[in-house]
This record gives sequence, structure tokens and C-alpha cells, in this order.
Amino acid sequence: MFIQIFDYLRKQDAKFVFLTLSMVVLPSLEAPKNLFILLFIFSWALIAKRDKNWGGKWQLIDTIFCLWIVVDIAVGLNAILYHDLPANGSKDILKFILFGWVLSRSGFNSKQIFFLVISTSLFSVIPLIESYMNSKHHIELNSVGHVNHTAIYLLISYVLSLSFLALNYKNLTNFVRIILTFITFILVFVIIDTNSRAASGILVIFLVLVLINLIFNYKKKSVTIGALIFALFVTSLVIYNPPPVVEKFITGTSLIGESPRQKIRNHAYYTFRTSPILGVGFGNYVHFGHDDIKDLVMKEKGEYVKDSFLPASHPHNVFYTYLVSGGVVMFSIFIIFWLYFSKLIYQVYKSSTEKWLAFSGLGVTITTLGIGWVNTTLAHEHALISMFVIGLIISEFRKLESKKVL
Repeated sequence: MFIQIFDYLRKQDAKFVFLTLSMVVLPSLEAPKNLFILLFIFSWALIAKRDKNWGGKWQLIDTIFCLWIVVDIAVGLNAILYHDLPANGSKDILKFILFGWVLSRSGFNSKQIFFLVISTSLFSVIPLIESYMNSKHHIELNSVGHVNHTAIYLLISYVLSLSFLALNYKNLTNFVRIILTFITFILVFVIIDTNSRAASGILVIFLVLVLINLIFNYKKKSVTIGALIFALFVTSLVIYNPPPVVEKFITGTSLIGESPRQKIRNHAYYTFRTSPILGVGFGNYVHFGHDDIKDLVMKEKGEYVKDSFLPASHPHNVFYTYLVSGGVVMFSIFIIFWLYFSKLIYQVYKSSTEKWLAFSGLGVTITTLGIGWVNTTLAHEHALISMFVIGLIISEFRKLESKKVL
């Protein structure tokens, strides 16, 4: 098998090899990950120039990507020149935008995508062995870090593997079905074991959506009965042997109501108000405390109740992160991107035979914006794996558009 894999990779161009290596080391190795991503982007540019093929005509999504990069640079310069703060966070934004954009123009075929999906899913699971062996308290992927961010990364891997398995089942060999089933079950177990309420909740919601889609699209009694038996089995497990995260749902602090996170959001909002156009720069929220918002709050409310505001390392909310870090300009680009991407998901689901891609995109969107209300999603490694899925969907959309022209 390893000889066959090596022979297959040897026949591929450089950009495919570097992308594969990027996804393999993404959750585990920091420096190689950055190196392979850089090599993927540069090799794509060189191959595109050589072949005079830049991946199709310019689309609205390209304009959005371009604006995202331009505004990101402006936010970084504003942080340096106006706030006298670093612009290191802007490099992370630039990296994952370029990664997704280039991937969307790479035009990989179905066999290459199959290889990439299997590699990404498999190497999301393998590093967990080391994590379980070395961790005394929390499961953490080496490169991803904190348990909540690990849960987000694994959730996106789960979305990808489950979509590919369930909605592409007929096209898979028995061996691949077994591998993907094993990977998916491992991911479900570990996500629940991270004790992340948000990730566990999205896991269940996405599973229900996939089961509903299977029932309505296949319209076979065997599929319906199988889905119902599976749902009953999972429900009985939760009722009679509930994992610790269930107790956390019942007794934990509110995720969306009054809680320490709400106090952080209060502080983030008024920090945004101090620099509403281009924000304070990505990664710079940590430098702002009570004194930075006190005068503004007192001017509006007449008093400053310190207990209502909680400065933190980051806003623990993707919407507030973009608002406070990039101001209304960057926040607008962020919202426009997700609105348009949602449209692309629908078009791919409606017109493409690769329904699993649309469902993967739906899962990434629910994860990013759903968990994004209680934690900072679309950052670091889980931004890159999100852009991996997003890039594949946009690439499929480009193929559909090119067929219309023909």
C-alpha cells in the first residue's frame, strides 16, 4: 500500500504534493506546516504561470478574497501607525485567505480530492494517540493547542469525513468505507471527550442533518430504518450512560446568556468603539484593559461598573474578534464572505453530483459561526482546515460555472 501511495504522489505535480503534506502535518507540526503551505502557494503560482492557467475567470468570490487581503493589510498598518501595536495577527489572516483562494483555483480532479480528504481525515486522528498518551487532563493536538481549539479542529475533520462517507458511500470501496467509518467514530468519541459543549452540540446537529438528508434523498425503507435505529442507539447511550459533557450542559454556565463570556463581549464591544473603522489590529485586543474603555462607558452610561466588563486575551467570539480587531470595514467583509459562501453551498448542492462537498461546507459554516459565538473560530489551524473545505467547494463552483460557458 505504501509503495502505491508513493508512486501515486510521484506522478502528481508539486502543488498537490505540498498541499497533501500541509494537511498531513497541519494538526501536529508547526514549522513544517507553514513551510508546506508556503511551498503550495508558490508552486501553484509557478505552475499556473507556466501553463497559462490561473484556474478560471474572475468571480465575485475572487473580489471578496482580494478585498479581505487589502483590508487585512490596512488593519495591520493602522495597528502599527495609529495604535503603536504589532501587526502579527494580520499575517495569520493573510495566510489562510491565500491558502483558501489558491486552493479554489487549483482545479484538482475527483481522484486527487479523494486522496486529500482521506489524508486530512486520517491525520486528524493519528496525532490523537500521542495526545492521549501524554495528556493528564485535556486532549490537545500539538500544533492546534488548547482543548477547545482542538475540539473545533476535530469537529471540522468530523464534518468532512462524515459527509464524504455518508453522501459518497456508493462510490467508495469497502476498505475505504471501513477506514472512514473508523475515523468518524474516533472523532465523535474524542470530540465528546474534550468536554466541549459547543462542539458536542454541533456534532449532534450535523449528524441529524446528514441523517435527514439521507432519508429524504434515498427514499428507501432500509435507509430510513437504519437511520432511525442509529438515532435510537445514540439516544439510548446518552440517556443510560451520559458522557460528562451532558452534565456540563445541565450545570455549566450559560454559553449565550449572562456569563464571564458576556462580560468579555461587553468589554470587546467598547474596545471596538474606541477604534471603530479599522479596529485595533488582530491579536492586539489583549493590550486593552478597563482604563481604555472607562471614559467612553461613563460618557454613555454615567457610571462604570467594573464587574460588568472582563478584559481577556481574545474576545472568545469570532464576530467580536473581527469587529474589535478590524473595525466595521473588516467585519463587513467577514459577513459578506459568509453570506456569499452560503449561496455557493446551495448552488453546489443543487447542481453538482458532489453533494458531500456542499454538506461539508454547511458543517464548516455552522461550526465557524455557531461555535464562533462562544469561542474564536476561523483562526490558526482550524482556519486552515476550514479553508481547505471552503477552497474545494469554491473550486467545484468554478467547474460548474465553466460548464455553463461551454
